[in-house]
Amino acid sequence: MQCLVDSREVYVHRAGEPGRGAAVLLLHGAGQDHRAWLPLLPGLARAGHAAYAPDLPGHSASAGPPYSGVPELAGWLLELLDALGLARCALVGHSMGSLVALHAAALAPSRISHVALVATAIPMAVSPVLLERARTDVQAAMRDIAQWSHKGSREQPPDPALVDASLRLMQSVQARWPAGDLLATDLGACNDYRDGLQMAARLRVPVQLVLGRADRMTPVRATEALREAAPQARLSLLDSGHALMQEQPEELLGALLELLARD
Repeated sequence: MQCLVDSREVYVHRAGEPGRGAAVLLLHGAGQDHRAWLPLLPGLARAGHAAYAPDLPGHSASAGPPYSGVPELAGWLLELLDALGLARCALVGHSMGSLVALHAAALAPSRISHVALVATAIPMAVSPVLLERARTDVQAAMRDIAQWSHKGSREQPPDPALVDASLRLMQSVQARWPAGDLLATDLGACNDYRDGLQMAARLRVPVQLVLGRADRMTPVRATEALREAAPQARLSLLDSGHALMQEQPEELLGALLELLARD
């Protein structure tokens, strides 16, 4: 479905019908689009939830340009809720999307019922080498991210089929923005965000952190301060790397349904 935010077209993939269970809006990570969430959407719909997965500005079917900061994206997200007619919903964000979900939930507490932060870190520091590579050789940067997103090591490399699928998704998103620096903009937004702990301390709703034990991009240890700032947050640790939606979709779905059942 298409809607307008600030007179610009936004594509939103919807699964399930409004009115049965809580509405859930899912935000993708850097260089991706709504397709990252496709493994989860049927299960949310079967459980009675209307699930909405938008393409962020400048990503795939949503008009650009991409936004360069997390607070700016959070403001856009709240306008998107208006455009979708959602007075209140749960937010689920992966990686960069988790920062946007966190900031938006703190800005508008009456509109957000639950928050799931998937593969998150506060702060979400990005390697200077990767930031530079995203600006100067985006194909190499995407290959690096695809490799690092999946569970693996030098002795036991990641599943090549999963790595290839992640790379092809990012390449297809980048192809819609050939003249721009979409990936560098996304990674810069993650790296520059400084308000995460302050915003986490303002949350009063149920929060779930869903992390991969083998995540090499946002390791579990990078959430220690976040868990102190939001003591109501529950932790789900999955046998996964950064791309939990692809590696452990059923377990991730279970963690989200557990969150949505909380008051």
